[in-house]
Amino acid sequence: MNKQRFLFSLLILVTMTSRAQITMTLQVPPVGVLVKNQLWNMVLVNTDSRRLPVVITLVLLDQKTNQPVLTGTTLPFMLDHGAKQIQAKDLGPIQYTYDGPAALGNRDPNGLLPVGNYQACYTVVANTKSSLRVENCIQLAVDPMSPPLLNTPADEGKIYTPNPQFTWLPPTPAGIFSDLSYALVLVEVLPGQGKADAVEQNIPVYSGGLIRNLYLNYASSYASLDTGRLYAWRIVAMNAGLPAAMSEIWTFHVVTPPLTGVSKLIGTYFDLKRGLDPSVASATGSLQVSYDNVPADTVIHYTITGLDDPGNPIMQEGQLPLKRGRNMLDVAFSRSAGYAGKKVYLFQVVNSRKETWTLKFTWSAK
Repeated sequence: MNKQRFLFSLLILVTMTSRAQITMTLQVPPVGVLVKNQLWNMVLVNTDSRRLPVVITLVLLDQKTNQPVLTGTTLPFMLDHGAKQIQAKDLGPIQYTYDGPAALGNRDPNGLLPVGNYQACYTVVANTKSSLRVENCIQLAVDPMSPPLLNTPADEGKIYTPNPQFTWLPPTPAGIFSDLSYALVLVEVLPGQGKADAVEQNIPVYSGGLIRNLYLNYASSYASLDTGRLYAWRIVAMNAGLPAAMSEIWTFHVVTPPLTGVSKLIGTYFDLKRGLDPSVASATGSLQVSYDNVPADTVIHYTITGLDDPGNPIMQEGQLPLKRGRNMLDVAFSRSAGYAGKKVYLFQVVNSRKETWTLKFTWSAK
């Protein structure tokens, strides 16, 4: 009887040892997975002294229905002795089969996964006489991707320059993009036409891709934007040159800069406004501004930037002495700065309270 127990224990030990020839540690993040390639991150450890031919199979199950959404199978590959970090790129072409309505969206092997909660179950089979088999499962959630978010010009807003700066926020999560760039599409919206129809049907006023920054300064060399017309724009996020996500469509009007919206105090002194004000003043010879020095600063730093020039360059900067209360500041324009007529500039100061006070203006010579 004791001999039988010994043989039975030895058999279990041999079986466990054979099964332990390969171990699998999954490195798939439980939240935030969006791309199929991310499903194959794992570490395989071969404790056998031999190289083993193995195949990995993945079954992705919908947690609500417990039905498979997709099945992925690798080609056979050789697993050397020791630990090996595995990624999709190491496995050659992976063969996918799709099941159920949730999988009808993106069937690109490198594409996005359908949004939902899943159980991913993996099986590693070694093609040996013992048909070694290792299994492991993990719960994961695929969250929706946020597309690019438009920032400026504001939706249904008014701009006072034919050369605006377009800005936007990137799509998230950024980690799913290997080569992120942007394309901006700008069209005129015709009378009686919807903005979506305009983007789909009209010849673009501007359509440029491979923008690496989160902004585009609309240069004077591009097609001119006319006052009184309605324009629509959108941003397309590109991954390796292919469309990956699209923003909403926003519209704006180009209007003539109002000169009456800026309050004047004495002569041609213009009030500085807290934050950004749409009004545009007109300066000739020098810039005269009025500022209420509530923090009682003794000096304040100013900058003048070009809003119509690429990159919004700083035209000039310096410091201005202050006294308590209302200050009438006269800022002489630097001759070497290269100011040009009909362009819009931004005068800006930041006080000790970290408050920003600004004035938009156009410059003209005396």
